[in-house]
Amino acid sequence: MKKHQLVVGLAVSALTLVGAVAPATASSPAAVTALAASAPPSLTYTPAPGWWSTNGRVNDIKVVGGRAYLAGGFDYIGPTTGHGVAVSRADGTAVAAFPKIDGIVRAVVQDGQGGWYLGGDFAKVGFRLRGNVAHVLADGTVDATFGPKVQGGTVNALTLTPTGLVLGGTFTGIDSVAATRLAKVDAVSGARISWNASANSTVRALASADGKVYVGGDFTTLSGSTRSRLGRVSEATGAIDTTFVGSAGGVVRTLAVDPANARLVAGGDFTTAAGGGASTTRLRVAAYALSNGALSTFTANANASVQALAVGPTGQLYLGGLFTTVGTTARGWLAEVSPAGVVGPLDGAFTECNAPHTTKYAHGMVPCTPEVSALTVDAGVLYVGGRFGRSGGQPRHDAAAFSLATGALTAWNPVASDRPLAISAGAASGPVFVGGELVSVNGLVRKGIAALDAQTGAGISSFNADANEFVEAMVPSTDGSRLYLAGQFTTVQGQARPSVASIITATGLLDPAFHPSFNKGALTLAYAQGSLWVGGKFTKVSSVARARAVKLNAATGAVDTAWVANTSGPAGALRANGMVQGMEVSLDGSTVFMGGPFTTVNGTTVPGGLAVVSGTTGALGPKQLGGVQGCGSVGPWINRLYLSADGQRLYGGDVCPDYIYQWDAVNLSSATNPTGLNWRNLCNGGMQGRFEVNGHFYYGTHGGDRGNGGRCQAYPGGPNVAQQRYFVFDSATGTLQPDAPDFDTAMGVWSFAATDAGLLVGGDFTYAGARSNVQQGLAFFPGTP
Repeated sequence: MKKHQLVVGLAVSALTLVGAVAPATASSPAAVTALAASAPPSLTYTPAPGWWSTNGRVNDIKVVGGRAYLAGGFDYIGPTTGHGVAVSRADGTAVAAFPKIDGIVRAVVQDGQGGWYLGGDFAKVGFRLRGNVAHVLADGTVDATFGPKVQGGTVNALTLTPTGLVLGGTFTGIDSVAATRLAKVDAVSGARISWNASANSTVRALASADGKVYVGGDFTTLSGSTRSRLGRVSEATGAIDTTFVGSAGGVVRTLAVDPANARLVAGGDFTTAAGGGASTTRLRVAAYALSNGALSTFTANANASVQALAVGPTGQLYLGGLFTTVGTTARGWLAEVSPAGVVGPLDGAFTECNAPHTTKYAHGMVPCTPEVSALTVDAGVLYVGGRFGRSGGQPRHDAAAFSLATGALTAWNPVASDRPLAISAGAASGPVFVGGELVSVNGLVRKGIAALDAQTGAGISSFNADANEFVEAMVPSTDGSRLYLAGQFTTVQGQARPSVASIITATGLLDPAFHPSFNKGALTLAYAQGSLWVGGKFTKVSSVARARAVKLNAATGAVDTAWVANTSGPAGALRANGMVQGMEVSLDGSTVFMGGPFTTVNGTTVPGGLAVVSGTTGALGPKQLGGVQGCGSVGPWINRLYLSADGQRLYGGDVCPDYIYQWDAVNLSSATNPTGLNWRNLCNGGMQGRFEVNGHFYYGTHGGDRGNGGRCQAYPGGPNVAQQRYFVFDSATGTLQPDAPDFDTAMGVWSFAATDAGLLVGGDFTYAGARSNVQQGLAFFPGTP
């Protein structure tokens, strides 16, 4: 950090020596207030623990009237509880004492004393370092004596035997001793036990019974012997059990021992299985004799992957996965099958779901189909985890439970933020552990838009303005009485509002008087003086032809027919015939700034995908802005804009090669500064989040990891500084500030906002500030930004 600070400290004096863009000279000096260089922000980069998180991208944040409004691609907000938590058997309420887990939990097994062994991809449980395996005691404390060190990969499966805990996964060592995807440790101390089992590829499932350990996965060699995705080893030595002849023709993802019927059941992706003879058709589920692995006549063919299995007290088999039929019976993602293979009446009737964003779907919810990924049976109840929003029409977000006797949905409703991968009921009448990709339970289902208390960070349950698709952007009216939304949605609160809507902030209800209709998506909004400007991909608004830009009456949504700023440009997904991606308006409404891959405005050629038009007529102004760079066949155009709160500085980011620009938003171009540029800095990662406060410009991006692609210039034209996804610049000079918290995921940081007490950061991340700070989608950093 000291070296970094030294580089930044030299930046201001070096500006004129390194080819930086010369500062603009105002033609009317009194019109623009000169900025002085600012001290770095004073923020604590550990997220405030009381702030709720989301389960998807936060694309925009606005703080209005004591609330922080969030918009984006989520369908859940809730308190951050970590990747696994113990919840009440009765209703799913979280047990307060459970330690926070900082990474994905992939496996869980009861310890027989009311606690659990956990496996997965995590580094810390509570305040203790626990690499990928941990023991949490019945009182919610992390076992201080149990701490094996797993190296080289994840723990995907666990099984507890009388002589130790067996681990399976992708790892290559335990306690610095080679252990190839299989290992055994002492259940009390966690010390590695000499055990000779190994696999040549991923182990995904384990089960144990009668001194034997069953192993399933991707492997073709187990403990040195040829075994196709399934095999059995000695609990004592790890040596291959040659008497077990069962195999599968594809990946095995889950195993369950059925003692009542003396069989092992396997589920996965396979379509054939064998048990000592020729392969036979078995679609994603098969049963084998515990005695020797002989393939059973049991068939319960599923039409897609089986990801989870559980066995009832008399051998009823419960299947979870991606399937929609079992045998010839329609069963979406959950099914009950008798020991003879007859499909039972249990039907989860799951609908709706939400999946995290990837590098695709930058402007829409990720397509999602329900699935079941975790099952367990205990005390007459089937506990289910997966991706779904409702069961039989009742809200059950990603976790539900059913009575084994009646198949009816129970009152258990933890409301998980994301997919559970491991569920286990502990001691009798004790809590149920739920772990996986989730980071929160006991939250609120809110789709595309939500409101939090700006002081405490807790969700406001009375605000429920769900959109049916991605919300791109928000802008409040000057008095804060209305919040305008733009995006890919067609309904808000169940009412038709194609692409643009107005919410009454006092009630959280849809404004019935504001009802424009867009034929294609809206991407950006700007508000001033009772008018709303909208940019996007549309070509018609309320039956009025408007090509990708329009001005509306903010009270009624009526099109302002006097304002025309039609854009055009090349076709294709990246350019969309010249869409408008960024839009800002001066405080008095006289000037509108537009950015996007357009090449003309009202038929006149506009270079650089950046235009300055009249706020009254839409006509191109006599002064424009420039200096936009392109690279190769891409660009040049500006795809993000941000106007400072005082209306004096316009920021933008290009589509390539990822410059950050600051322009004089008052004087625009002049004889002495024909581009209007104040400064231009180069980063590796396009502009997503953008925000100015206290003389600092915050920049969020996808970029790369620190030391692996993520970087920005220390000052305009200066050397690169390695950071990832979050950068702060001095607004006056474009000098990079020393603040450098870490954010994970390839899509990074998308939004910023400030409160009196600190800075809000939104995006696609699951941790913020540091690897151990679990905070998905939204983080609040206390201090002065």
